[in-house]
Amino acid sequence: MKVFVAICVLIGLASADYVVKNRNDMLAYREECVKELGIPVDLVEKYQKFEYPNDPQTQCYLKCVFTKWDLFDAQTGFNVENVHQQLVGNHADHNEAFHAKLAACVDKNEQGSNACEWAYRGATCLLRENAAQIQKSLAPKV
Repeated sequence: MKVFVAICVLIGLASADYVVKNRNDMLAYREECVKELGIPVDLVEKYQKFEYPNDPQTQCYLKCVFTKWDLFDAQTGFNVENVHQQLVGNHADHNEAFHAKLAACVDKNEQGSNACEWAYRGATCLLRENAAQIQKSLAPKV
């Protein structure tokens, strides 16, 4: 019986779905990362316009935000399934072309970059290649 319960728990954990975040989550994560990293006002203004210069503060800011979203992990990198689900909702078909487009933006850090650079590289590609979809997913709900 104990083995059966243990197997059920493991299956439940393995099948735990990503929880799609909303605009309020995004605003909270941004604020938390700005405070945690001491990001200056001039950079915050750029971030609000989806402008992300390639500098160490911005790299770590994007790592922080994507980590809080459960989209990036410093050990394993981007979770493309979670990114896809975040952008299209709970009905994401991970076999479609859009999923492949997202996957093309991420790597396994073969370069050996630090986590901030790794997150920046993937995040800026995702933002550049999917700007309309990202902005739509974060738009205020009317």
